Amino acid sequence: MSSLTNFPFPVDHSMEVLPPTSRLRQIYPEDLFPNGSYAQLPHGRVRYWVFGPENGVKVTLIHGISTPGITWRDIAPNLAEQGLRVLVYDLYGKGYSEAPKTTFGPTLFITQLALLLQYIRWDTAHIVGFSMGGGVAAAFASSMPHLVAGKVVFISSAGLIKIAAAPGLNETIRVPEYKEIRELQASSLPGYKRSLQSCFEHGPIRGLEAAFDKIPQVPAGPTRQPPQVLVIHGTDDEIVPYGEASKIKARVPQAEVVTIEGAGHDLVVRDGHWQIVAENLVRFLK
Repeated sequence: MSSLTNFPFPVDHSMEVLPPTSRLRQIYPEDLFPNGSYAQLPHGRVRYWVFGPENGVKVTLIHGISTPGITWRDIAPNLAEQGLRVLVYDLYGKGYSEAPKTTFGPTLFITQLALLLQYIRWDTAHIVGFSMGGGVAAAFASSMPHLVAGKVVFISSAGLIKIAAAPGLNETIRVPEYKEIRELQASSLPGYKRSLQSCFEHGPIRGLEAAFDKIPQVPAGPTRQPPQVLVIHGTDDEIVPYGEASKIKARVPQAEVVTIEGAGHDLVVRDGHWQIVAENLVRFLK
C-alpha cells in the first residue's frame, strides 16, 4: 500500500533526495534558477521555478524526453532579462520531479502543466516546447486552449515522428555535460529509465497528428482566437530531423518557421545557436 504522501499514485524518488554533494546535484543544482519551489500534485512532487519581472509576459518552457529543466540554463535567464516572466519545471520522471508509477502518455503531461499553472495562480501563459516538450505543447494547446495566452512555440519539436531511435543512453549529444546528466539520472533515479521507456512507447513523441491539426482552430486564451505559432528547427538535427518542421507547418498553416542553419538538436544549449533561439523567442513572445 502506498503512503499518503504518494496518494493517489506511488512514485519513485527524484533528485530531491540525493545528497547535495552528489555529482548529479553539483551539475544540476536545485537552485540553478531563482525562486524555486515544489508543488505537491496528484501524480507526485514537481520542481518548478518562476522568475523575471512580475508584470512580464508569462511564458512556460517545457524540456524534452531525457534532460530536465537545465535544458533552459542559458535561454530562461535571457528571457527574464528581456522582461518575460518565466516558468521552468521538470517533467515527471526527470530531474527534481518524482516519477509516478503510471503510463507516461500525453494526458499525464497535460495534467501536470494544467495543475502546475493553477498551483502558481497563472490564468494563462504562452507555451514553448523543445523536442518531446513540443509534443507536450501541442497536446496541451489543443486540449487546454483556455490556458494558452495566445502563442505556442515548437523548438526541434517531436510529436509527428514516424520512426525514432529507442531511448537508450547512446543518442548523439554534442555537449558532454548533458550526456553525463542523462547517465547519472539513469544510475541514480529508479524511475528514470522507466519514464524514458514509457515516454517512447506512449508519450508525446509521435501520433499527435490530431493535436496539431486542431491548433489552427482552437480558441486560445482570453481573446478566444487561434494561437500564433512559431517553429524553430536546425538543419542538422540528428534526433528530430529538420523535415519535422515542414510537417508541423503543413498542419498549422499560420506557423512561422525559423530555420537555423547548421544547428543540431542541441540548439537550445549550443553557444552561437541558443542566442538565435532566444532572440526569436523574445521577438515572437513580446
